[in-house]
Amino acid sequence: MFYEEKVTSFAELAKRLRILDQDAGIRLLGRLGSKGVLVFVTKFGPKYTLMTYATKKDGTPGKRLQTLELEGIKEAERSLKGYIRGRLHAWVY
Repeated sequence: MFYEEKVTSFAELAKRLRILDQDAGIRLLGRLGSKGVLVFVTKFGPKYTLMTYATKKDGTPGKRLQTLELEGIKEAERSLKGYIRGRLHAWVY
């Protein structure tokens, strides 16, 4: 069964980051410079991985632009804030 929940505030996103399971993830629509991107977040132990993909015209992931390994929650929150412009569009799965 596939499960996904929309997150609409950064406070809720930060809360969900803290309690993220190893078999779960977060998908976020954002911007990197002038490009629309999809950001996928996973967690393994205390570390977070952010993978950033260019967005194709149909909204699906294109070329991988960046992969970041972050040491903890504060680094993950700070990095995610950099992708958000305006309203938050994120989902926990």
